[in-house]
Amino acid sequence: MNSVVVTPQPSLIALMIAIIDRPRSTLQTIRLWHGTAVWLVPLALLLLSSVPMTIVQVPYNKTLAQQQVQRQMQQLPEEQRKEAAARMEIFTTTPILVAGGLLGGFFSLLASLASQAVWLYLGASVIGGDVSFGMMWRLSVWSRFPYAISWLAQTGFTLVASRAVRYPGLSALIATGNLLQDSRNPLFALLGSIDPFWFWHVMLVAVSLSVAQLRRGAVISLTLSYIVLSLAIQTVPTLFFGGG
Repeated sequence: MNSVVVTPQPSLIALMIAIIDRPRSTLQTIRLWHGTAVWLVPLALLLLSSVPMTIVQVPYNKTLAQQQVQRQMQQLPEEQRKEAAARMEIFTTTPILVAGGLLGGFFSLLASLASQAVWLYLGASVIGGDVSFGMMWRLSVWSRFPYAISWLAQTGFTLVASRAVRYPGLSALIATGNLLQDSRNPLFALLGSIDPFWFWHVMLVAVSLSVAQLRRGAVISLTLSYIVLSLAIQTVPTLFFGGG
């Protein structure tokens, strides 16, 4: 009589731990794992991990927001300043900054995640890979795991150092010390997104494409194209809205 050995499916918690030291086998499991929970649970945790960072940084961002408002007020005619000042003051209150930070962060994450999944799916399909959008969506969600660690690390730093991270990534290389001026520089935004967690994320993207059984050349070209896309997403808004 033949017996069939069934390998138990690992838990999502086990996968979250394993993706740190066994990314390939973890992403291979995720590629073959169907169902909503495999991407919805980590996505929810990813969104939640940004909440404490947003909250603890509000007192430090409030001063910056007030300086930004004052700069914009100086561009208005004298007769409009008082009326505009009352309205603009509302947008620098703590509840508004918290709500705005959370909504903006959630939207940014979901938009960039959707762009990543669509880009990699279309690219893999054009190259001839046997992929589905659902597979690429699951792998894309899990490739964002490093950002959860990054946001929790920034929360801890802010609480311990009693200051927010003003020059993330490589942005300190071109920082002038005037944060309002620096924030309008597209190169500052680009370099600010490049840090060890970003490199970890890119590595997981490459591994995701590899476990999707694409050829090495396809993996390299798609990963490079994604790097360009992800950096552009960080930089283009500054090109359009950073002036003034």
